[in-house]
Formats: sequence, structure tokens, C-alpha cells
Amino acid sequence: MDSGELICTWNWKRQLTGRLNEELQNLKDKIKSIGSLNEGESKWVFKPSSKEVYSSKVIPSIIDDVILEGNSTEPEKLRNNLLPQKLGIFVWRAIKNRLLTRVELEKRDVTLESSSFPLCGSASETIEHALFLCNHAKSVWVGIFKWWDPNARCNFGADNFFRGTSITGTSKLSTKIWQAIEWVKGYFICQNKNAKVFSNDNWATPKIINEIQTKSSEWIKNRSNMVQMDWHQWLLHSSNLNFPRINNHDPG
Repeated sequence: MDSGELICTWNWKRQLTGRLNEELQNLKDKIKSIGSLNEGESKWVFKPSSKEVYSSKVIPSIIDDVILEGNSTEPEKLRNNLLPQKLGIFVWRAIKNRLLTRVELEKRDVTLESSSFPLCGSASETIEHALFLCNHAKSVWVGIFKWWDPNARCNFGADNFFRGTSITGTSKLSTKIWQAIEWVKGYFICQNKNAKVFSNDNWATPKIINEIQTKSSEWIKNRSNMVQMDWHQWLLHSSNLNFPRINNHDPG
């Protein structure tokens, strides 16, 4: 503030153009409309940070604490420290219907030729259909269940699997391990669906199952010093490990 006039000094790494420049001008106008400010130099204060300084390093923890916990009716079900934070965000978006399926895009007034799921064309692309009900997705779920426990029967659905209500475990850790595998399944089904739609990659169920087995083992092992896993035992004899057992549910 200099003699009653607001002077803004910006230090951008590149020149702002188009929409960003318009948003900057709108911000300047809003600041000017605040009214009287103290003479001298002012500064931005980033309240979510304890140091009140913005940093990209603090954003993941803010997302984890505010979004995953603050907006969930069951916050403990959306936090699994055996997995990267992006898995928790993916689960939260799926439960809140915020994955950009064709049905959700149409709700946002995006014009599409069809709302049908491009992998099968048998139904509209809802989150439930894309991740659980489509035969492509079912083949992955069935394959993972047969790998984990050949005697298990599956009940497909976001609420049961993402919230961990379909399993029992001998400990909190074992229950969390199975929940982690569930989340990894949904995540890789979505990733491979996008690869098929946007890059025309082949949908290969055995490859997807292997990705789930590999990444779930890697993520869980790297994030818990309590979990001792041999890769070959994990891959070939997982049902013999001291991990959670799947409740027997009739298929929906």
C-alpha cells in the first residue's frame, strides 16, 4: 500500500495469458474492493500450513486430512497407510461419484455421442458398472479372489469392497492388508479402462491381475515394517498367509 494506492508485485516463472491472466485481474479487483489496508507491505498467509507459507509439499497431507477425513461419514475406512495417498483419493472419488465416467460427464453438461460403457456397450458407464459390474471388471475381481482364496465367492459393489465390509481378519493389520488389495484392484481396473478407451490398449485380464499382485505387494511391504512377505509365497500361496479371510457372499 503506497499513499492509499494498492500496488501488487508478482513474480511469475512465465507470463500469464488467457484464462489465467483474466483470473489474476479478477483477483486484483477483489483485493482492491476489500477497502482500507494498512500502509506498508502486506503478505499472503496460507492458513492450512503451520508456518502460514504455501508449499506444494504440504498439499498431499492437507488433502488427506481435510478431504479424505473431513468429508467422509466413515473416515477411518478411507485412510490406509499401507498405500500411496493417491489410492485413498481414488477411493474417495469413487464413493463420492467423482470419477469422470460418461454418466458423470453428462451430469456436468458434457455432450457425448453415447453414455454407454465403451468396453462392453451393454450399459451406461456408471462408476458401479465400470469398476464392478462390467464383465471385464468382473474377470479381474474373480481372478483376484481365486488367487487369494479359491473357495471365496464374490459380492461386487463399491460399498462392500472399498469400505472393507466384506472381509474379516485376525488383526487390524491383516484387515488393512486385504482392504489395500481391494483398493489396488479398483485403481488398476480404472487405469486399464482408461488405457483401452484413450490409447486403444488391449484389455488383458491376466496382465491386470499381475499388476495388482505386484503393486499391492510392493506398496504394502514398503510401508509396513510389520509385514514380512516372500514374493513367491505371496504370489503362489497367498491364502496360506496370516492375512484376512474373505466372507463367503453369494454373487449379487
